[in-house]
Formats: sequence, structure tokens, C-alpha cells
Amino acid sequence: MSDASSGRLSGEEVLALKFAAHRQLTRWANKPRLSPDQHARRNALRRAVAVLRDEAFAHGCDLRAPDAGRQG
Repeated sequence: MSDASSGRLSGEEVLALKFAAHRQLTRWANKPRLSPDQHARRNALRRAVAVLRDEAFAHGCDLRAPDAGRQG
């Protein structure tokens, strides 16, 4: 497992995130009703999975916080 202080995810950790995200999306797909909060989280999770599908993340990625002064 990556060192949390390094701000880096390995390719295997990216795969684990995609697996967990797909599993949660499947749970929500099988649930007849979702709360507004669950809808928002589901949409965010879908966007995150779409990003993680990019081949650029196949071997891992560096994580960094957005600039404090930057909007968006």
C-alpha cells in the first residue's frame, strides 16, 4: 500500500477504488429510492469513475489538494 503522506496512489490502489465505486453504484442501482444526498454522491461517484477509467491512471497517480486561492 502507498505511503499516505506521499500523496500517491499505485495502479493497484486505483483499481481498488474503481472496484469499490462500481460496487457502490450497483448497490444504489438496486435501491428503489435514494435520498437527495445519495443522488448527489452517486453522481459524484460516476464522475470519479469516468476520470479513473482514463489510461493515464493505469499505473497510479499523484494526489494534491487544489490551490487554496483558486476557484473551482
